[in-house]
Amino acid sequence: MNNKKRINRTRSGWLMAFSLLFMLLSACDTSSKSVSPTPTQAVSTVVVSQTVTPFTAPTSTPASTPSPTQTPEPTSTVVFLEQAVCTANEYVNIRERADKNSNVIGTLPAGETADVTAYGDDWANVFYNGIAGFVSKDYLIPVRKPDIDVPKGDWAAVLVNPTHLLPDFEVELADFEGGQVDARIFDICAVMFADARADGVDFVLVDAYRSYETQNKQYQKKVDSYVAKGYSVKDAEVKAATITARPNTSEHQTGLALDIVTPSYTKRDKGFAKTDAFKWLNANAQNYGFTMRYKADKQEYTKVIYEPWHWRFVGVKAAKAMKQSGECLEEYLQELE
Repeated sequence: MNNKKRINRTRSGWLMAFSLLFMLLSACDTSSKSVSPTPTQAVSTVVVSQTVTPFTAPTSTPASTPSPTQTPEPTSTVVFLEQAVCTANEYVNIRERADKNSNVIGTLPAGETADVTAYGDDWANVFYNGIAGFVSKDYLIPVRKPDIDVPKGDWAAVLVNPTHLLPDFEVELADFEGGQVDARIFDICAVMFADARADGVDFVLVDAYRSYETQNKQYQKKVDSYVAKGYSVKDAEVKAATITARPNTSEHQTGLALDIVTPSYTKRDKGFAKTDAFKWLNANAQNYGFTMRYKADKQEYTKVIYEPWHWRFVGVKAAKAMKQSGECLEEYLQELE
C-alpha cells in the first residue's frame, strides 16, 4: 500500500509539473504576440508619427512663375527697344497690367521720356523712374535719332528778330520738298522727314527759304489786310509784324526755318499742335537740331505769335538745351553771353 501511495503521489507531482510548465509556455506565447506589431499596426504607427511631428517651414520660398501680364524689374538682361516721349497734356498713368482697369502704379509726365521694353496692340511696356508697367500707346511717340552727323557751327544759332536784323550774308540753297533750304542742312532735313515717314507720320513743307522780295511782299499783304479792317497804317504794321515778319527780321531769309504741316491738317494755326505730325516733332526735332521757335508763352521775347508749325534749325546742342529748359532762342543766347 505504501508503494502504491508513493507511485500515485509521484504521478500527481509529474502531472502538476507538466500543468505548470504548459501554463508558463502558454503565458510566454501570449506575451510575445502582444508586443510584436502586425504589419497594419506598423503602418498606422508611421502615419501617426508623421502627423504629430512639428512641421518646420523652409527658410526661403521659391519664387512663383510670373503671369504674362506681370512686369519684372529691369535687370542687366532687360533689352530696351527704344525710348518714347509722353505726349499727354499733363501725364499718363502707368498701370500694373495692360488693362485700363488695372491698378495705377505711377505716372509718366507730359514731355518725359521712358524706356520701352515691349509693345502690344494698344499698350507699351515701359520703365520710368524705377517703375515698370504699362502705358497706352496713344500717348507715346518713339524717340528717333538720325543715323548721320548733324551739322554744327555758330551759323546755326544766328538770331534774327525785330531787334536783330538779318546779317549781311549769302546763303547757298538746295531744293527740298518743293522749297529751298540752306544747303548745309539739306541732308538732315531729308533724314528727319524720312524718319517721321517710317513712323507713320507724313510732313508737308509749305514754306522754307524766302528772299527779301518775297518776305516784303508777304508782309505788305498782311499790313493791307489790317488796314482794310480799319486799323491805321502804323497799327496795321505793328499787328502784321507779329504774324508775318518785316523783311530782314524773318528767319525764313536764313534758309534755316521750315513751316511744316501734314496732309490731314494743312492750316498754319494752333490746331496743328493736336496732330501726330506736331507730336512727332515735339518729341524728336531736337535730335535733328530743330526747335519750335515761337512758343505760346514766349511772345514777350520773340514778338511773334504762337506758331507750332514753325521749326528752326539751331544745332543739336542748342535745340536739346532749349527743349530741356523750355527757353526760346533769345533766352538761350542771352544766357551764353
